[in-house]
Amino acid sequence: MAKKLVVLGLKNDVFSFLLEGDEVVKIRLDSKDRRRVVGSVFLGKVKRLAKGMGGVFVDIGLDKEAYLPLKGEMLKVGDWILVQGVRDELGEKGIKLTNRIKIPGKYIVYMPETQEVKCSSKLSTEDKCKLLDLIKEDLQNEGVILRTASARASKEDILRELQQLRGLYQSLKAKLRGNKKPQLLLEELPQHLELIRSHWSDLEGIFCNDVSLWHQISNFLEGFEPSLLNKLYYVKDASALAVSFGLREALKRALQKRLWLKGGGYIVIEETEAMTVIDVNSGDACGDTQEENALRTNLEAVKEIAKQIILRDLGGIIMIDFIDMKEQGNKDKVINALKEALGEDLCNVQIYGFTKLGVLEMARRKSGKSLTQMLTEDCPHCNGSGRVKGDNLYVLELDLDIENHGAGFVEVYVPKGRKGAVESYINAKKMDHVVIIEDENLDYNKYEIRHVR
Repeated sequence: MAKKLVVLGLKNDVFSFLLEGDEVVKIRLDSKDRRRVVGSVFLGKVKRLAKGMGGVFVDIGLDKEAYLPLKGEMLKVGDWILVQGVRDELGEKGIKLTNRIKIPGKYIVYMPETQEVKCSSKLSTEDKCKLLDLIKEDLQNEGVILRTASARASKEDILRELQQLRGLYQSLKAKLRGNKKPQLLLEELPQHLELIRSHWSDLEGIFCNDVSLWHQISNFLEGFEPSLLNKLYYVKDASALAVSFGLREALKRALQKRLWLKGGGYIVIEETEAMTVIDVNSGDACGDTQEENALRTNLEAVKEIAKQIILRDLGGIIMIDFIDMKEQGNKDKVINALKEALGEDLCNVQIYGFTKLGVLEMARRKSGKSLTQMLTEDCPHCNGSGRVKGDNLYVLELDLDIENHGAGFVEVYVPKGRKGAVESYINAKKMDHVVIIEDENLDYNKYEIRHVR
């Protein structure tokens, strides 16, 4: 499907919106002044063993050491290794690394540390067979992923890129010799350029409101795919781009917890620190039988869930509470529909199936914060819990504090919206020594008690 990319540069941030047709399918955010860790290759030095974790902590030249899990490899303190970032810092968790390097190109992703040969799920069976035959004989105990764009490339183009990426990797390995210090060796592209690299063969337009970003994209295209230069547009008015492509509405929908389905059902998406939970509800949806209604709504929900997982960049453990289905065949249909809806992103996903409670377990590779975590902050009133004190708890705590203040007249300052409930309580208890004053600057969970002298 034809795609468009809209890149909006703000003072410190860059928003990237990828559209398929008229629908925004990916929203990504980058900081202008912060280098990307995920995808970047570092020369690292093992600093200490991660006891009980089966890994090591590595100095990669940044402020904090990064964690490298090991699968059978033996490393000791002082060893030098090539590593690649797979997850950025997230809360209390530090940077996570891998020593299985992947170097993405235009037609292939080069994997020198494996012997796997994979194909994009969007390639036809015929193209897969042709491309696998084409490249296998030229591999030297190394692996590749054949990207969708490889179907349109000549054998010479693919093999030339293989040679280039192989040479790049050898130059990185050469850094392991001689005088060494932990450092960044190969920086991953910013997200807007990464989106171009991944979707260039389908892009029919790239729109940008920022002059410096426009020049950066232009310079990148000159070396990557010059034919896209005539599809790169500078549009100074960001609001015009937002209106033309429905960007404000897309952002609003990407942050909503409840999303309605056309058939009358809806899904609710809750992100927690431990996992993401998605609940499917039938709402007003109806069918011939309860089982048919459940299957119909679940299949419709699957499409929206897959879109939202990719759009919001949800990672880690994801639990989906579908409407209960008794027949195993219907559960299999839902799993297969989810795999199909995830498309190329399926390579980032592991689906474990339904639990005994009927909840679908899956996990998606987590490289950093989700879109919600990047665009929202903890509420100052509820400290991120998503809930505030009810009037019953609020007035109980207030009453106890008033008693602790002892005898005498007091002024009680309460936030906007609390005065009615507090006055009703105070009057019912005949607390004539208490005066209630509304203060719009107070947090919704707070109050202040002052003695009147």
